[in-house]
This record gives sequence, structure tokens and C-alpha cells, in this order.
Amino acid sequence: MKAGAGEAGFDGGCGHSTLVAAYLDRELAPEAAARFEAHAEGCPDCSAALLEQRRLLCLLDAAFDQTFGQVPPLPRDFTRAVKARAQTDMSGVRDPRERVRAVKICAALSVAALALLGLAAFAPLLRAGRWAASLLGMAGRAAADAGTGAGVVLRTVGGGLGDGSGALALLLLAVCAAALLLLLWLLGGHHRAGARD
Repeated sequence: MKAGAGEAGFDGGCGHSTLVAAYLDRELAPEAAARFEAHAEGCPDCSAALLEQRRLLCLLDAAFDQTFGQVPPLPRDFTRAVKARAQTDMSGVRDPRERVRAVKICAALSVAALALLGLAAFAPLLRAGRWAASLLGMAGRAAADAGTGAGVVLRTVGGGLGDGSGALALLLLAVCAAALLLLLWLLGGHHRAGARD
């Protein structure tokens, strides 16, 4: 309440609750505050209200000072206790039955998503699967071609080693090994070029 509001008379029906609050909040003009103090000495209602409000303010000040002024101390083993509690709470997650249950729930959710969204929503996954299958097929063809080439080379080398000298056989073996490596390198380059296309 502002200073002008506190200049009303204090006789009969003075409205002590608003004047008490304005007086305690120091919102009354100095003359009005002096008149209220003189009135409160003679008015039992205003005197009791003023005393009650002052007690309430003191109680609130004390409560807030004790609550916000102090930080409760933590126990010595607080960190260890929190860590042990967290490990205990997580122990069920590491249980094999929990893992199986989680896999079942994920599978059920995937089936439900597939049913709700339809097969078109999973088109990117299907394209990725086809791409991976073609990549595996290409790797398989490269391995088969390399194996076929190695078989031809080994048959040729095996036939040449049986009727020649030892030095010539070693030379032929080194040439065949180099040819095999060159063949593998060329096949790999061919399949990499095919994968880019």
C-alpha cells in the first residue's frame, strides 16, 4: 500500500490488516507511519495484528536462513553408495533372461512397425540388402576366378617341373607366382570397376 493510502483515520473500522502490512513493508509516509504507531498503541486489534505479523516475519526469516544458509553434509561414502546402488539397479539388464526379453520386444516392435508402415517404408533397407548381396556375389566370383587361374597355373607349373632341371623349375615357379599375383590384382581391379558402375 502506498503512502497516500495510509493517511486515512484510525478511528473505528480502521482496516488494520492493510495498514499493518503497509507499515511493516515501509510503504507508509513518515507522518502516516507515526500516526499508525500512535494508533496501534491504543487499538488492541491493530496492536495484535502488528505483533502477529512481526512474529510471522521473524519466523520466516529464521526458516529461510536455516534452510538456504546451510548445505547438508554428504556422508563419507556417498559416492561409493551411489555407485553400488547404480550397479545394483543395472544388474537386471546384464541378466541373460533380460537380454532375451529385450530381443523379443525389439522383434515384436519391428514386426509391428512393418505391419503399420508397410513394406514401402523399408525400401531403403531392401536396397541396402540388395547392394550387400551383389557385393558378396562379386567377391565370390573374384575368389572363384582366382581359384580357377591358380589351378591352371599350378597344372602348368606341375607339368613343367617334372621334365626340367632344378634351376629352370625355380624360375618357372617364380614366374608363375608373379603371374598369379598379377592375375589377382587385375581381377580385383576389374571387380572394383564393376562395383563403381
